[in-house]
This record gives sequence, structure tokens and C-alpha cells, in this order.
Amino acid sequence: MVKSIVTRPKRIIVGRLMPGEDVLETVKHLAIEHGISSGQINLIGAVGSAHLGYFDMEEKEYKSFMLEEDLEVVSCMGNIAHHPEGLIVHAHMIVANEEGRCYGGHLMSGTKVSVTIEVVIIETDETLTRAKDSKTGLNLLDL
Repeated sequence: MVKSIVTRPKRIIVGRLMPGEDVLETVKHLAIEHGISSGQINLIGAVGSAHLGYFDMEEKEYKSFMLEEDLEVVSCMGNIAHHPEGLIVHAHMIVANEEGRCYGGHLMSGTKVSVTIEVVIIETDETLTRAKDSKTGLNLLDL
């Protein structure tokens, strides 16, 4: 059965990531800098490398792949949530190469900005929290 909470937007932060910055780490830093513990994120822009992954349910671990080329970020969305060990940014990214071929998956550290990434963080007034799920071992939203 689905679990949910009701929350409202609190603040909206708009940022621009610069060439060479790690997308995941910089978004996390931006949230910490503005005192954000939970919210929604949306990003567009361009990267020179994309480190993406997927969760293997049988092995209960992330498998990843690296794309080392100039790519347009077609879409990237996710959320920011509190965890006892620190802030967690969870996002999925779709990128396209010069031929329009798309690749997507879980955004991982190592995805580097080439030109720019424009990010919008919508802070929520209710704190989203993640907790370890016993079945998967993943830190899932605890609603």
C-alpha cells in the first residue's frame, strides 16, 4: 500500500554549476550551503562525462556505467532527504549524445559538468527522511 505525506514548497533555490564540477556532490553542497534538508530537484545542462547506474535486485547492489563524451542533460530529477549519516541526494538522469541516443539511470558521483548545469531546488516544509530497507538494503523514503 502506498505511503504519503502532504508538504508545501518553502523556498526555491536556483543555481548554476560550473565546468568540471561533480553534479551530485555540488548539488549536495548547494543544499547544505542553503540549509536545505529536504526538497525536490530538477536539472538541465551539459556534461562531459556521465556516471549512471541501476540497482540489481538479485545482487542487491548498484551496477554502473560511465559515458565519456559530451552529452546534453535531457532531464534530471530527484529529491533531497535527511539521513542520520548525512544528506542524501537521490536523482535519475537522462543524457543524449550528438546522435540523439539517450542513456539514463541513477545519478552517481563522477558525472562532470562540461558547459553548465542549471539546477532548481524546491525546498519542502516537511522534512523527508530516508531509512534502510531490510529487503533491499537501500535507504528508502520513510513516510
